[in-house]
Amino acid sequence: MRLQTFFIGAFVILVLGIIFSLSFEMIELIIPSLFFTGVAGGVFVGIKRKRPMTNCMYDGFIVSIPTSILLGLVLVPLFWFYHDVQSLNTPFWSFFSMVFFGAIMLTGITGGPIGGLITGVYFRYVKQDRGEGELYETYLEDKMSDDKKQSPAERIADLES
Repeated sequence: MRLQTFFIGAFVILVLGIIFSLSFEMIELIIPSLFFTGVAGGVFVGIKRKRPMTNCMYDGFIVSIPTSILLGLVLVPLFWFYHDVQSLNTPFWSFFSMVFFGAIMLTGITGGPIGGLITGVYFRYVKQDRGEGELYETYLEDKMSDDKKQSPAERIADLES
């Protein structure tokens, strides 16, 4: 996986996590929003990877674990101060552990790999592209490269010798 794909996937997870959490009703829907942000990041990474399924799933896991840690650290103050969760008489450390570890489990451990797996399954079974297009492109590149070009006279001379 390229570094650019990693950072764009991390950006997708962070932006969607923050957008899903801006509404005041999202404190009740934190579990599905964290899960779907991980799935979205895994789908993006899987689209960039395309195949095979295990690599898409692994790349979704690699992108979503560090990003989920960062997302958990961003969401705790967002919920605590912006959504005024502190007025619910919830102790800070229990709220912090709930949101932080929930982000790691739902976004990092389950969401990202499932999104990558969904994309890998799509490219494997639905699209039915098993690399023939890339194989054909490399075949054409080999035939058209400058060092392997031969004129018909040179080919005849090679066959005669």
